[in-house]
Amino acid sequence: MNQNIKRAGILSLFCVSALAVFCQTSFTMTKDKGHYYINTVVNGHDSVWVFVESGIPGLFINEENYMSLFDDSLYEKVDSKYSNVRFSHSSYKIIQVLRGKVLVGDLSYQGDIYVLDKYEKTAIPVHLLKNEKDSTENMIRFNFKNQTLEFVGNDVVKTNKMHQYKMTEYNPMPVIESTFSLSDEQGNNGLITGKFVFDLGNSSPLFITTRNPDMLRFIKNNKFKISTAQDRYTGETIGHGIFATLCRIGKRTARNVSIGISNKISIGNTMGFIGPSLFDKGDVIIDTKNNSIYYE
Repeated sequence: MNQNIKRAGILSLFCVSALAVFCQTSFTMTKDKGHYYINTVVNGHDSVWVFVESGIPGLFINEENYMSLFDDSLYEKVDSKYSNVRFSHSSYKIIQVLRGKVLVGDLSYQGDIYVLDKYEKTAIPVHLLKNEKDSTENMIRFNFKNQTLEFVGNDVVKTNKMHQYKMTEYNPMPVIESTFSLSDEQGNNGLITGKFVFDLGNSSPLFITTRNPDMLRFIKNNKFKISTAQDRYTGETIGHGIFATLCRIGKRTARNVSIGISNKISIGNTMGFIGPSLFDKGDVIIDTKNNSIYYE
């Protein structure tokens, strides 16, 4: 009888563990150098580290991980308009582009898969994930302070008490339109309205692009001081930026932060990329059904 109890206990523990792994729509995020990761099941393969992203046009993966996690016969090969993908400080050659469905815990991604040469991560645009377990729980709630990511229903959250960005688009990337206020150490101030990518892969509160002519004029006309920027983790010089005594996007404010600047990247007519460190004190909810991002 005791053996039966032990066996039942072991089986129970196994079932609980299996549920935690295979019935997964909520995750604990791990933070590393300003970026967030989750550990989950991808296409039935356990314990895969996934880079939490939203500023990319599809799933990004290197060739080795693609070969181990994907069955090539299940995916359609498609032509790419581009030979490489560019980030602010790096560029990766596109080996091939495929299209199909990818299972991530109890969620799924349906779209393009970019196999990149020498790319170090497996990055998934989480705003494009669908809840396979319960389609009514389709709002994505982040708490960057507690490092949680979960899919919830509208009965769980009270968005009427939160601030709101309206999304002008969310596929392939979530883009919001908002006012942007900036002040620097010299007392220069400015206010502009424009579109920004909500970029979960951005480790800074805001990264702006001078390839947008309105943003370039905004910086020049307000005489903001541009300084050399260093990586906060390595100390390496990585570009240029503005030290902002105040940075406000909509109702969300950050003080005494560095705002990165680049003339190498741009997406449509957007002015920059908002990162999760702007929202380090409360919940952020992506609601693709109502084209909104709610924040505290």
